[in-house]
Amino acid sequence: MNGSDMTAAEIALYDPDAVLTVALDICESLLENGGEIHRIEDTAERICRAYGAEKVEIFAMTSLIVATITMKDQRDFTQARRVYGSANDLAKIEKLNALSRQICRDRPDPARVKSEIADIKKRRTYSLPLRLAGSFLGAFGFALFFGGSFLDALAAGMIGVFVGFIDTKRPKYLNQIAHTVIVSAIAALVIALFCKAAPSSLGIHATAVNIAVIMLLIPGLALGNAVRDLLCGELISGAVRMLQSILVAAAIAAGFTAILLILHSNSLFIPESVPPLPMILYAGIGTLGFSLVFSVSAKKLLYAVLCGMLCWSVYMFCEGFFHENALYPILAASIAGGAACTCYAEVMARVCKTPTTVFLIPGLIPLVPGRSLYYTMEHLVRQNYEAATQSGLDTLYTCLGISIGIVFVSVVVQILKNTVQSVRTRFREKASKKQE
Repeated sequence: MNGSDMTAAEIALYDPDAVLTVALDICESLLENGGEIHRIEDTAERICRAYGAEKVEIFAMTSLIVATITMKDQRDFTQARRVYGSANDLAKIEKLNALSRQICRDRPDPARVKSEIADIKKRRTYSLPLRLAGSFLGAFGFALFFGGSFLDALAAGMIGVFVGFIDTKRPKYLNQIAHTVIVSAIAALVIALFCKAAPSSLGIHATAVNIAVIMLLIPGLALGNAVRDLLCGELISGAVRMLQSILVAAAIAAGFTAILLILHSNSLFIPESVPPLPMILYAGIGTLGFSLVFSVSAKKLLYAVLCGMLCWSVYMFCEGFFHENALYPILAASIAGGAACTCYAEVMARVCKTPTTVFLIPGLIPLVPGRSLYYTMEHLVRQNYEAATQSGLDTLYTCLGISIGIVFVSVVVQILKNTVQSVRTRFREKASKKQE
């Protein structure tokens, strides 16, 4: 059911300003919690048309939403919304998406919708202790994933809790880049001091702990949304988010490099290779931790974890296969892993009737190049420029491969959706002509 099905009397029941306010309230909350720009614009348009708008013009960026609707009597209404907050709460995106579906289906009174939006905003999917438990699991799992010992993983988990806590306490006057530099420097300093204070008999490796903690700071959600926005033609927002992701990665590097230069260790830990099955298990543990950090709802946690394990399984298989059969095996394996993760996310989004992002973002975490980013910094500090260049290229190839994999599958899915929709429309037109 949409606005074109409504009579003039039904349309008159709804105040256009109230309708526009409701649409922007939902879109503002989506944007604040990590929603993609194309989803925000599509949601606003569907809601406004459901309440009888004849024409809808939406422009959204990472910090601004402007909407104009034209009603059937040709009156225009415009509202703008400045968005300041930024968080990673995939459960709220899921709830807001479900609410927007309900609005388009039932067209409830806007006043009732506003109260439901306020209720969603107030609720927290997980308490702070549970999200910090996610930070522990994320750092713990990826320390083992990258070849660290059990003690390395415990140290990474404990420091991950500390980093997760201070990361949630960002002052309003401090922008994300400056905050990331400070948090990264504090994390690197705590790790260095912890490893120096720990008895040498424990054999805790600062490198393994550093890499695991870096994984908590890398902007996986912003990077994933940047790629999807660019794919959907949102060039300005996609470019802004991509630049933001690059600057955050540079801020992480700056914070850790500063401490590495001040408290430089003489040994570089090169972990032993981890057997495939344990590595897949560790990828699942790390993905579970990040799913809690990103507030994936409890009912979707298992599906998100399976997405991460599938993503890494495909990457490992393809890296081994392409090692002798491709010029850039890391690039090829990253494309395959990103594509497999996107396929899984697209399928599960339709099965669970929830946004693809809920599965895609946590599932991609095992592919995030935290290890190669750290080794790039380490080699630069040691003035080993050849090794630094190779690690930097590995980081670039991985990010590029993930993006290509996401884009390829998303384009295919969009073509299939458009084809199915076109066939359905033709079938309905033929059916209506037969009835006439």
